[in-house]
Amino acid sequence: MNKFEGNNVLITGASGDLERVMALKLSAEGARLVLFDLPSTESKLKQLVSELKSLGSQTVIYVCGDVSNIEDVKKSVQRGVDELGGIDILINGAVVVSAAPLELTEEADFKRVQDVNVYGTFLMMKYVSNEMVKSGNRGVIINMSSVTGLMGIEITFALCASKFAINGMTRAAAKSLAKHNIRVCAVAPFMIEGSITDKIATEAAEMTIAGGGGGSELQDKKAVEEVLKAGMLQMCPLACGAKLSEVADTVLFLCSKEASYITGVVVPVDGGVTA
Repeated sequence: MNKFEGNNVLITGASGDLERVMALKLSAEGARLVLFDLPSTESKLKQLVSELKSLGSQTVIYVCGDVSNIEDVKKSVQRGVDELGGIDILINGAVVVSAAPLELTEEADFKRVQDVNVYGTFLMMKYVSNEMVKSGNRGVIINMSSVTGLMGIEITFALCASKFAINGMTRAAAKSLAKHNIRVCAVAPFMIEGSITDKIATEAAEMTIAGGGGGSELQDKKAVEEVLKAGMLQMCPLACGAKLSEVADTVLFLCSKEASYITGVVVPVDGGVTA
């Protein structure tokens, strides 16, 4: 099956665990890809490009830049237009996470989270949708949100702020772009397996230990991480986090023709946490 044959897809944060899985699945379904991430991830992007080509992908390019930088965003979009002929699907996967409650959130950390997660998502939506409108073709924009954008979670104050903003932007953009046949949706996972969940657990454990809630040795830190993860899982009726493939499959469905009447929604992939 080639559900996405002829579709050009731009993925931000493309070196991430989830974004890699999405790229592999989209490529297997015939999509042409633009992979966009920070210059520091270039080796990972090159490795992903090689992997995709070894699996039969004919058209995949990568662009290094920062989604919070206007010129970098314009460059990534222009590469898609110049080399692929346009962009049909945008997946906003770039994310910065921070694990701290309000009173322990540093100003610089809060700003960086909003710069990437909110401002970066805005820039990508604006410049990609402009090109979609010019082409006159149908388009799809998927924003990666989170359960933290559906409920307040104390230890992820800055992340909560950014994901609530993404959900609002998703709904507003869906209404304004509907007349151009552009659908806009968001996906809100809970505890995706991989580096993002691990980073949140690590930062939360460090904060707990610094506050006198644990020891200072590595094994104690790991123990605190596991306790924190176990506590988060208690929130979930299905008692497990989301697999990368489960989240990726939800994104691909929303990008597909089967979801042609779905727009303006934030889809939880959360095992019932927000039910």
